[in-house]
Amino acid sequence: MAQAKPVNKMLTANRLRNGETLYYTAAGAWSQYVAEAKVATTAEDAEALAKIGAAAYAANLVIDVAVIDVTPGAEVRPAHIREVIRATGPTVRTDLNKPVTPPQR
Repeated sequence: MAQAKPVNKMLTANRLRNGETLYYTAAGAWSQYVAEAKVATTAEDAEALAKIGAAAYAANLVIDVAVIDVTPGAEVRPAHIREVIRATGPTVRTDLNKPVTPPQR
């Protein structure tokens, strides 16, 4: 029997109130930092993320819900350029970019 193809996905959405890009975390919360995103490594986990996103959308917590591809590796990073821009900010004014990890506390 063939082994299942590896999956690397995360759940993203936008905050309903202000449009800020958010990522669903392993703690069951939404974070503005892509580095805190929960990464699904199986198709079942990716499906579970999709259901969580659909429920959050139905509850009017977020909009533009999507399960997106993640580049495999130690650093959590979206695989497609559109999502990289959503994660880090504008490409023309780097002074407006946001960090991918939360500030040290």
